Amino acid sequence: MILFVYLIVVIVMMSKQKSEGKIVSGWTRFLVYSLLVLSLLSLLVSGLAVSLFSLPLLGFLLMAAILEIAYFVRLVIAFGLVFLSLILYLDSQKSQQPTPLSYHLLRFGFHILLMFLMF
Repeated sequence: MILFVYLIVVIVMMSKQKSEGKIVSGWTRFLVYSLLVLSLLSLLVSGLAVSLFSLPLLGFLLMAAILEIAYFVRLVIAFGLVFLSLILYLDSQKSQQPTPLSYHLLRFGFHILLMFLMF
């Protein structure tokens, strides 16, 4: 859920940067929207797995199979967050006013924290 809210904040900040005239690449927009959809999918699949647990006999097996799918989606999200850190750094270097490296390292650290919270 934290990842979902964070991605909404990133989308708002991207639109603000674009209105200020800073460079926001198409890859950044594509990756952020893809991560938003994947995080929503992960939330839905996890909720479905918990709801299937109460079924007799096959409930546990169905839950385990669906949680494997959710785990794979979370792995894709984790790699996407690392890639997002890199893309945001490159977008910052392309703009006229580059952002300090410490800000990018702090953002990368936050992405690592989000990965730990997902798993």
